Amino acid sequence: MKIYYYVSGHGFGHISRTSVILTEILKHPGLTELHLVSSRVGFIPETHPKLIKRNRILDVGVFQKDSLSMDIEKTKQELIDFEKKKNLFLKEESAYCKAKGIDLIVSDASSLPLIIALEAGIPSVFVGNFTWDFIYRKFANQDSYFANISDILATEYGFATEALVLPFHCPMPAFLERTETGLVGRKPKLNKQEARDSFQFSDEYKYILLSFGAYGLEGFDFHWDKLPDDIKLVAYGVPGLNTDKTIVPNDCHYPDLVTACDYVLTKPGYGILAECYYANTPILYTDRGDFAEYPFLVENLQNYFLSSYISHEEISNCEFEIHFSGIDKAKEKVKVLETPKNGEIQITNRIFEYT
Repeated sequence: MKIYYYVSGHGFGHISRTSVILTEILKHPGLTELHLVSSRVGFIPETHPKLIKRNRILDVGVFQKDSLSMDIEKTKQELIDFEKKKNLFLKEESAYCKAKGIDLIVSDASSLPLIIALEAGIPSVFVGNFTWDFIYRKFANQDSYFANISDILATEYGFATEALVLPFHCPMPAFLERTETGLVGRKPKLNKQEARDSFQFSDEYKYILLSFGAYGLEGFDFHWDKLPDDIKLVAYGVPGLNTDKTIVPNDCHYPDLVTACDYVLTKPGYGILAECYYANTPILYTDRGDFAEYPFLVENLQNYFLSSYISHEEISNCEFEIHFSGIDKAKEKVKVLETPKNGEIQITNRIFEYT
């Protein structure tokens, strides 16, 4: 089987969960070739004789002004430009699929690869926890363009042969076939104590991992003098931080760092939620602007995690301890729900049923 697997480069969750699924696919004896198509192919460091990486952008996503606010106007202009190029992309990619003998297209989470599959005469599978039409429709109250583009994309998603829907999902368009899967996320290689020992963490301190993606903590004005002496902030790949006040580990398996820390401070997204779930690490979460996925992620945080909402002002003032106390009390009183795990196995098995 030859698979064309498109992954959105917008956000951490798409490519991080895909790395887990691809590992499973590459182990399957039925695989002939796996064509990974994304603007972030570099996130997948593995080399494999059956893995072909191709740098290509087939969706727009949402552009950010900083780590906590979105650039709606730039997103609109990029969407307008992308729509002008869509027919060219469709022609080029369907020709590529025909020339390479692709048997199946998988998309996380763009709608265009589903149309490419239709043009190439092959089946397609959507994988994800949201679709872009749902995200853009939130902006329609600011600009009617987003209602129009959402309608177009919702129609395109409808051409998927099947949708494999992940936990923590938002409302979805009307897929012809839909299957809910287990959670997919990168897992730690070490247990809690092994991870803490590997990073030389001391029981004298509480360690908070700052997880804010590519934009780091732009938009925050930290009052470092207010940071309690018994709290250590940990950052890995986060730009714009005062490193005199943070611990910055060397290269590491990030889920092990999630496991080692006592808490993760983040603007919620699928990728970090999945990794905290597998690491069993509580979450301090804050606002992330007028993003349609946010209330659904917060609902899942409240159901499936030990978590606490923390305001931007509290973060800037390093007011963490009240949230530690709230989470400690919840440990004794609240039984969080469980969600099915190891969705990558379920997804891989379903993909190869198309042979």
